[in-house]
Amino acid sequence: MALASIALVAAATLAGCAADGGTNPDSTAGPGALTAIKIGSIPVTDAAVVVLGDKQGFFKDEGLTVEFGNPAAGGSSVVAAVIAGEYEVGYSATLSVFQAVAGGNDLTMIAPASGSFDDPAKGTNDLITSPDLGLKSAKDLEGKQVAVNAAGGFAEMLGKNAVIQAGGDPAKVQWVQLGFPDQLPALQSGRIQGFVAGEPFGTLAREDGEVTLTNTLYDVSPKEWLLGTWFASRAAAEKNPQLFEKIQRAINNSLKYSVEHEDQLRKIIPDFAGIDPKIADSIRLSNYATPLTLDTLQPMATAAVRTGLLAKEPDLPSLIWKP
Repeated sequence: MALASIALVAAATLAGCAADGGTNPDSTAGPGALTAIKIGSIPVTDAAVVVLGDKQGFFKDEGLTVEFGNPAAGGSSVVAAVIAGEYEVGYSATLSVFQAVAGGNDLTMIAPASGSFDDPAKGTNDLITSPDLGLKSAKDLEGKQVAVNAAGGFAEMLGKNAVIQAGGDPAKVQWVQLGFPDQLPALQSGRIQGFVAGEPFGTLAREDGEVTLTNTLYDVSPKEWLLGTWFASRAAAEKNPQLFEKIQRAINNSLKYSVEHEDQLRKIIPDFAGIDPKIADSIRLSNYATPLTLDTLQPMATAAVRTGLLAKEPDLPSLIWKP
């Protein structure tokens, strides 16, 4: 779920990071000193879960101090930064990790980040259109222009899969790359006829009279599945498994706390995102109780191949990191 107001600027390299992405053990000194780590993400509300966890002290409990990098425009940018050693851990759609691994990069998934719900009314990436267009299903988007935030990415996969599931041909749709904040104005001006929304833009669009054509997440699978993941360089994780086990516990504790204290998560989103608190109260949140398992990874892998964004499914068991 995208946040409009975060500056999309390049992340700075963390002082003390080793070239393989692991924190230099000499970067902190003395008994009781905290180990500094840096976390990267795309500008999504799901990242606020870890911010809340940090505020609750889950990272400090593990002897860690966290610096959050400036959010990147897309998951591929976070992947590149993790590979370059700028971050110990990054957040991205699982698709971006699949694509990076297919390109020869050795990454591993440390923890889940966000999942879907087994409820078609709880879509966080709905395909939005204008009621004036009279579209009945995603098949009706053939011959139309549909916006996604990044070419070849998660939103495009969701849109193409929705068209296929409705019996249409995604090759007959013109996929237009537009940033999330620009999509609703483009729809309302008639420049496009639909867009795959991230939050809060799906909620904002519906509040402004636009409609959901389909829940693209439910189109992938009616069962809950993993949308986003926290991942790392495998070399870094294997070099310092104790560090990454600590990071893993802190993230998992953050997810559990956010599920149990949704009100607190919504309260920090306005400051984290720079959005109106009323919007933060009404936006749809992801499922933070979705585990990182083969079953929850499989729907993304299947849909990515179906839509042509992956040539073949990745070796899923090898992607899940175990201390």
